[in-house]
Amino acid sequence: MRPHVPSARFWSILTALIVTCSLVLSACGASPQQSAPAPTQGGNVAPPPTSVPATAADAAPAATKRARLIFFGNLEPASIDVITMSGNVNERQVAAQIFETLVYMDQSQQIYPGLARAWKRSEDATVWTFTIAPGVVWHDGTPFTAQSVVDYFEYVRDNPVGSGPGTLKAVINSARVIDETTVELTLTAPRPDLLIELADPGMGIGNASYLKRVGADAGFNPIGTGPFKFKEWVRGSQIVLVRNPDWTWGSPMFRMTSPPLLEEIVFRFTSEAQTRLAALEAGEVDFVDLLPFQDVVRVRADPRFTVTGVLLPGMPQMNYMHTGLPPTNELNVRKAIIYATDKEGIIESVYFNMVEPAYGPLSRVFPEYEPALEQMYEYNPEKAMQLLEEAGWRPGPDGVRVKDGRRLEVVIVENKGWNDWVYVLQANLQAVGFDAKVLTTQGPSNTEAIASGKYHVPAMGDVFASASQMTRDWHSEGYGTFPSGHFLKGEEGARLDAMLKDAESEIDPEQRKQKYRDIQRFIMENALMVPIFELYFYVAHANDLKGFIVDGTGFYKYFASAYFE
Repeated sequence: MRPHVPSARFWSILTALIVTCSLVLSACGASPQQSAPAPTQGGNVAPPPTSVPATAADAAPAATKRARLIFFGNLEPASIDVITMSGNVNERQVAAQIFETLVYMDQSQQIYPGLARAWKRSEDATVWTFTIAPGVVWHDGTPFTAQSVVDYFEYVRDNPVGSGPGTLKAVINSARVIDETTVELTLTAPRPDLLIELADPGMGIGNASYLKRVGADAGFNPIGTGPFKFKEWVRGSQIVLVRNPDWTWGSPMFRMTSPPLLEEIVFRFTSEAQTRLAALEAGEVDFVDLLPFQDVVRVRADPRFTVTGVLLPGMPQMNYMHTGLPPTNELNVRKAIIYATDKEGIIESVYFNMVEPAYGPLSRVFPEYEPALEQMYEYNPEKAMQLLEEAGWRPGPDGVRVKDGRRLEVVIVENKGWNDWVYVLQANLQAVGFDAKVLTTQGPSNTEAIASGKYHVPAMGDVFASASQMTRDWHSEGYGTFPSGHFLKGEEGARLDAMLKDAESEIDPEQRKQKYRDIQRFIMENALMVPIFELYFYVAHANDLKGFIVDGTGFYKYFASAYFE
């Protein structure tokens, strides 16, 4: 059984968001210079991409049956400071409760005011003015003002940062205080979908002054403005957040003006999916991410739980290929790896036919998706062996191909808990003459291994709501989720860089669509990745947990308005 898949019409609203929401309520009749005090909506909204109705954020009741929520995720964060943390989605999940974004986007793709209560932009989308919510304070009691936002953008511009704010680093020209509640942000290039990017939980407004004062320690004792405060982090065990009793300035998305009903959120982590599920079924936790595919049908039938399946937008589950490391520096070798990969076999044997094959670097839910990629590479091990023969790789005595005395050896990097397909990929490559090995890593060790540039075929994926965020995964500046050697070098690399920068600043929707389709074809013609499958994501939670809100990607959960019925 497969989850309900959102229609192309549903995701076409992302294009509409670029045109309307970033033009600040033009859909509601406002000009680009007018303010945006209410949620904006990019066109007609289809139902959220879930297999069961998404939990609605009704006005919170007066009380909650239980005041402690236990969330069981798959990987422990390396840091939870929103400015410096990496691309780890578990970091974003925790940080989303501690920090607040200038704007929010819910699962129906509505843009809501956040710390910015109103905004406007110039005609060319290079100058953005934000009106900051009054009365906001940091968790340590320090006032949050327009200067706090300016400090954040200036820090991002001038210092090494994580992959969230890193996507904007190169285009921040200046930020200045107009008055105590007004900020003007000037960019070096048009950013038509800036609001979508700012709504990412990784773009929470971090405490730059605090970060300058304490350095890396901010990642282990963060100070934000959000509905929950950091309490403690027991490494290898849990992160505990507690209710912020002063939080009365929440986004209209939460439909409440009082502090959260939940007193405490506990985040626990293990890469063992069955351990997470067993804890849920034993009543030890309330919410689990990454429900095992083989258990979805059974858990969904259990009246104690709600199971939701989402097709996540972004970069599908895939493997990068290192273009600077032999033998994957050879185009024919990279193409051979793609032809040798049995995606349908992976989907059937590992994911129980509950996901769909991917064909390139952008999820098919985007209007910019290039359908022609579906015909570019089929599973064809004979073709793979032919390409290897043409490249001079001949079978050796043990079946492993050799060339100039070198064995055809590649190392596949697995991030435990995310990339279960790597062992089928390993067998696929061995069948056509590769000496394929798997290096198993987890969390920070995965980041370190991939960024080292020592390995040929690292597994990866990414979650984002705008095609412009492809830049973070493919630009040679390497401020992406996990920078590594997959970036092209020389003239071809410079060409891809230029294509990415050109596309992300394109205001015309049709031209933008064509430019991103050209980028996808370029990436696949150069065989820079092995597409595996579209990222389907299943979660399960206790049936009495209500009121939480899912963000625009379908992945991140906000618990400010959550309660137990």
